[in-house]
Amino acid sequence: FHVSRYIDQGRNPQLYTKECLERALAKNEQVKGKIDTMKKFKSLLIQELSKVFPEDMAKYRSIRGEDHPPS
Repeated sequence: FHVSRYIDQGRNPQLYTKECLERALAKNEQVKGKIDTMKKFKSLLIQELSKVFPEDMAKYRSIRGEDHPPS
């Protein structure tokens, strides 16, 4: 559907494919950045919670199957 509109505008359909891939790559980088940020946040949150609630966090880690506190 979008390709036919692209062609109707007199544009090269290969450019459409290239632009779609470029947009997908940009979106993937954006999502990867968000995932990395959330992983860092989770790690820092667990570290800080472990300082304040060491016993509760030890239970949490044992339930999650994590034997060691985060570094």
